Amino acid sequence: MRLVQISTGLGAGNIGDEFMARAFWDQLPETVELEVEMFPQYREQREPYPQRHRYFLTDWAAATTVPDSLGGLLAGGTPVADWQGLHFPLQYIARRLERFHRSGRPVHAVGVGVDRLEDAGAREIFAQHFQPIRSWTVRTARCRQALLELGVAGDRILVGADWAWLYRTRRDLRDWGAGQWRGLAIDLARPLLVVNVVNEKWAGCDERKSALAEALDRLAAAGFQVAFFCNEMRDGPYFDRAAAEQIAGRMRTRPPIVPNLYWAPDEALGLLTHATVTLSERYHFTVQSVLARTVPVNVVRGQKMAGLVEDLGLDPAGAVDQIDPARVVAAVSRAASDRPAILAHLEPRRRALEVRAAHNLALVQRIEGL
Repeated sequence: MRLVQISTGLGAGNIGDEFMARAFWDQLPETVELEVEMFPQYREQREPYPQRHRYFLTDWAAATTVPDSLGGLLAGGTPVADWQGLHFPLQYIARRLERFHRSGRPVHAVGVGVDRLEDAGAREIFAQHFQPIRSWTVRTARCRQALLELGVAGDRILVGADWAWLYRTRRDLRDWGAGQWRGLAIDLARPLLVVNVVNEKWAGCDERKSALAEALDRLAAAGFQVAFFCNEMRDGPYFDRAAAEQIAGRMRTRPPIVPNLYWAPDEALGLLTHATVTLSERYHFTVQSVLARTVPVNVVRGQKMAGLVEDLGLDPAGAVDQIDPARVVAAVSRAASDRPAILAHLEPRRRALEVRAAHNLALVQRIEGL
């Protein structure tokens, strides 16, 4: 059986997308082969993609570049969201869905996130282009409720979990990661705080950057080594590297920034496994931290991260647009001092999410005989 993996941005530079895609591919029945839409940055990924599937280049303007005769899967990511505007993901994915619906080809969403849509234009796009999707397997009960509010029938929705919870390491890169940190003058005998920050629509918010810099300065003074990691490797003012540079530049002592490469999943885990605590503004940086068996402190960015923090049973350290330095310092300090207990708390949560994710294909298998 050949199907199209409809583009949600895979190969554009987001390391979290790599975790989801590789876990998804591992779970597919051996009889399924995919036509996968990829962005040109995929060439910078540091681990080859499975030869079983075929890969097609796309870009932000293209409607689609894959064959017209195949059914489609939306796999992973958050294809239904309007908090950053209508262009992406809604309009971008809608252009692709239109071709499937027009020719009567089935589309199923598997292991995706769905936000509650606030914008009337976003709800109109959903009604026209996303409503015909035959089944939805979503990350959380919050996502299910959002779909019900958009008029999707309950028997077309199953609650699974993010694909990344099923990721399995191919290579143990802990020793490699230690060498990378030593190359950045990090002493692994001392506490290490690895920080992932975003710019996105908050790029011009200097107050939040100053507040984060103040919190990190206080933590450095308390004995933490601080280092930045970019979970989105693209350059430009919108992305993680620019945010890290701007916050580092406000600090009293500039911390290192891990080279901004399109790290393979095992490389990301090899680095994060040495973190005492992570400070996360991205959904998958939090997931990666749990998979690396370290403790994430979360600054909530969007509905999907709020749902993730709930699933993990953790208290957030604030929101992206509401940074209180004292709250961040207290949360990171508590995470370090209570690290064994928090790790013990997270392990059954991780296993439960893994079990949920293992059912991400159940609904489409029942409907299509996948």
